[in-house]
Amino acid sequence: MEKDLYLQQIDYFKGAQVLHYFEFVEPQEVKDEYFAVHEIHAVVICDYEGEETMLFYLDDGLEVALEFECVIPKQAKEQTAQDFAGIDIQWKNK
Repeated sequence: MEKDLYLQQIDYFKGAQVLHYFEFVEPQEVKDEYFAVHEIHAVVICDYEGEETMLFYLDDGLEVALEFECVIPKQAKEQTAQDFAGIDIQWKNK
């Protein structure tokens, strides 16, 4: 996949180091806290030099559709598993 190759080349996203990423085969829909529906194509877990971990849900242009601040990467993975229940997310490591 072209986007998958592009994600492999990204070491930093929004100024944070990319730790893990995953691209969905088919876009997935998720609702935000205001019940607006977002079409998500990929998810990225990033680290701001050990200060905070961010989870980004990306749209088809690899722009941030939703973002979450997490304490550790494990928390970000748990959030993703909850939001995309029933999908086997195989994280790719940087």
